[in-house]
Amino acid sequence: MWSFKEELFAWMPAVMGILICAVPAEAVTQNTTNPAIEPVPNLTLAELESMARRSNPTLQQAVAAVDQTRGNLIQAGLYPNPQTGYLRTDADRAGQAQSQGVFFGQEIVTSGKRQKAQAVHSAEVQRLSWHYQAQVQRVLNDVRIRYYEVLGAEQSVRMAEKLVAVADDGLKTTEKLFEVQQASRADVLQARIQLKTVRLTLREAGIRHQTAWKQLTHVVGTPELAITTLDGEIDGEIPERDFDSAYAALLSGSPQVRAAETRIRHARAELTSEQAQVVPNVTLQVIAERDQINQFNSVNTFVSVPVPVFNRNQGNIYHAQADLREACREVERTKLALRDTLADAFQRYETARAGVESLRDEILPDAKENLDVTIAGYKSGEISILQVLAARQTWFENSLSYIQAWTEMRKVVTEIDGLLLTGALNPAELGTAL
Repeated sequence: MWSFKEELFAWMPAVMGILICAVPAEAVTQNTTNPAIEPVPNLTLAELESMARRSNPTLQQAVAAVDQTRGNLIQAGLYPNPQTGYLRTDADRAGQAQSQGVFFGQEIVTSGKRQKAQAVHSAEVQRLSWHYQAQVQRVLNDVRIRYYEVLGAEQSVRMAEKLVAVADDGLKTTEKLFEVQQASRADVLQARIQLKTVRLTLREAGIRHQTAWKQLTHVVGTPELAITTLDGEIDGEIPERDFDSAYAALLSGSPQVRAAETRIRHARAELTSEQAQVVPNVTLQVIAERDQINQFNSVNTFVSVPVPVFNRNQGNIYHAQADLREACREVERTKLALRDTLADAFQRYETARAGVESLRDEILPDAKENLDVTIAGYKSGEISILQVLAARQTWFENSLSYIQAWTEMRKVVTEIDGLLLTGALNPAELGTAL
């Protein structure tokens, strides 16, 4: 199979050297336009992911949200505190107490209200736990996407540096040919335009690399991280993805679907809890009293129960029933929204794949052959230097397009494999919304 990488980094310098003259080594390796890329130890994707797990603030926020609801779960299971107090009755004119005593009171919770309330909060803990899992995947996906953006920009910079060196020598050679009347003024202008164009491409690639690095460090949660090179390659074997298989994996593994399903359990538990509120709690009071005048003790017991005549919790029950209906529809909506988003992702995947395959298998091999033929024709005197410059420009542009197509391919495959979860700097609740 034709290899773009081998042809670019092995074949191109040799052919360009035949065409014009050997490219100075320092022109290839030295980077004066983008000093951010230096030969320092490479940073791996696994290291970036580990850093993001530790430093991305949204993950700590998601954990805190789960812990808040766990606090509600604990509180819901606590029994009401008992009441105790002192009572005294002053009856005679001398100010002496006629009777005094103590009382004890306790509200008795009926109908399993505490357990049902705990079931509500337990479902909410589970729902927020799914949100946390979604946020973890969201952070990892964004780290990978921005890793590939940086990787692609790095490779674009390195290529543009080589192209600038070649184009610069090409201009010098064309100017020398013009001096001996073997090239026209138009040839010189074309070579000069080509050099300026490639220099602009290098500048744009450098800016894109610096911006991509900043965005990568933002997702990782370490904006102070200095620019370094990344370990990895942007191209390789084209990943095969199928829409139906990807959708099946999405439905089975999506934390968003699981969170929507858990919300149904939460709504059902809420309805059960509200229905239990119709059964009143019982308040029990026991009073132990000493009659100082008649010199006898008494113990009185009071039991009170509210009679649910007017308030039978109708409004809250009605609200809970509607919430359950809405939660059931939310699962359907989430699945449809995910399918719609996946369709858009597959459109970008198919477009990127077509671009990679076309460039790798057809356009770049033809551009290479065209450049070979043009160089041979120029050396034999059959083709002008202007045609060589045009062939070289075609090679330059398609080589950069190949890197961009692979960058887009890596990004969209990351989205598909990562359950369509992106937006690592949004709060978990906001990011889960479709």
